[in-house]
Amino acid sequence: MIDINLIPEGARKSGKAADAWAVNIPRDVLLGVGGGVVVLLLGVHLLLGAVWLAGMGRLSFYDAQWRRIALQKTAVDAVHKETADLKKKISAISGVTVDRSLLWAPKFNAVSDALPRGLWIRKMTLDKAGLTIEGSVVSKTRNEINTVSLFVSSLKKDKNFMKGFSSLENDTIQGSRDNSVEVTNFSIVANLEDGHEQHKKR
Repeated sequence: MIDINLIPEGARKSGKAADAWAVNIPRDVLLGVGGGVVVLLLGVHLLLGAVWLAGMGRLSFYDAQWRRIALQKTAVDAVHKETADLKKKISAISGVTVDRSLLWAPKFNAVSDALPRGLWIRKMTLDKAGLTIEGSVVSKTRNEINTVSLFVSSLKKDKNFMKGFSSLENDTIQGSRDNSVEVTNFSIVANLEDGHEQHKKR
């Protein structure tokens, strides 16, 4: 067999020199390095997963905190609204009682003294328009309307009660039944003097 090599003899590399550059890595070493890389990648993956779970946990915690703060804010807003409404009511009552210097104790005493038999007061409401008295009456002789009229007439004759009021009138009167007993519910209105808006009929 004839070996033809066109490279000049001085530039040729011998087989031994070429073999000197070859690296002979044992298979066990290659397997170890490959396994180490796989373990490293798996560790990085697990670490990233742990970081993600921790982030989700913090997000859930902050979300719960925000919800609790939102509920507390709603409650505080409701309290503020109730306080504002109460201040308005106090201001309205103050405008009637303080500015006009009406003495209410004698008026309430007059209401108590004028109560006829079978009639009682359920509620008294004071606002800028005046005083609304709501009550009920029962009568064995079925003359409830006359009883209410007698009550209103007695209050009109009482100077202590009518002082500061321009008028006193019936607002509503209607019958109802309470435990098989005929009851008549009524309301009367005492309107304030000096340009106060008259109480509108409900």
